Amino acid sequence: MSIGFIVDLEFAWGFQSRVVGLSKTSPSFYYPPPTVILGGIAESIARKHEIGENDGKKLIPELSKNLLAIGIRPLNCIPITYQALNRIIAIREAGGVRYPTPEPKYILKSFDAPARGHTILSTVDGDTPQMKLFIVFKDDEIEFGERKLKLSEDDFWRIHRLGSKESLVSVSDVTRIDGRILNEIRNAITDTIYSFPTGRGFNIKIIGKPKGLWVEEEYIDPFRIERYDERENPVVNYILGRKLIKFKIPLISVEDFVEKPVCRLEIQSNVVAYGYKGEVIIGYG
Repeated sequence: MSIGFIVDLEFAWGFQSRVVGLSKTSPSFYYPPPTVILGGIAESIARKHEIGENDGKKLIPELSKNLLAIGIRPLNCIPITYQALNRIIAIREAGGVRYPTPEPKYILKSFDAPARGHTILSTVDGDTPQMKLFIVFKDDEIEFGERKLKLSEDDFWRIHRLGSKESLVSVSDVTRIDGRILNEIRNAITDTIYSFPTGRGFNIKIIGKPKGLWVEEEYIDPFRIERYDERENPVVNYILGRKLIKFKIPLISVEDFVEKPVCRLEIQSNVVAYGYKGEVIIGYG
């Protein structure tokens, strides 16, 4: 039976989740990508069940196989992306010298200062930046080797970061939604205030002009993560430009932050909208 979770997230300042493969001065996304969210859930499950870091990454493909829908929306914040210079150790080989090296004449060449993308979540009400996550799975458990791990509210309460190690979050509320009370909408017109996927198998048509501000970002397809190893993982796929999918994401407008972004959609074929108490996200059936 399907199961859903609605999670309220509070960010310490924002997050760092960079677009890889563009250059060493890569920008950051507006919101944590779906694969980053799956990674945060996987890390929480791994700690709960005492699974090591390397094996814990294998939970991400299992969550992906079980994923039906995922969406996120801002509650009181506007993303501001910027790039900051950071001094880092540069691991490389040049002129027959391997860096980093302790040799005094080469010590300065052991460092680099790339501009790394960050996203600050600026609040419109003076409170901590907050976002809401809505996610639906096919089943309430995932397989890990010979073990079957149950998905529960505790796995979301344990999430403590989304993105780099500096991207701290805290969870303020988790609502579990059993499949029997999760409303499935098919071949219909519906409204959503959450981010949603477009293209690549999603038969979705936007009706009229969306209310508020909506932009488009390209992510690794969270529904098609088959493995997590050196040959295939979200980072490698992004660099090679494979298994990508576009998401429409809602932004609170600086000019009119009172108006809530709303998008009216016509969904068909294998696309399903999942609703709970007026909140709707888009995914597979």
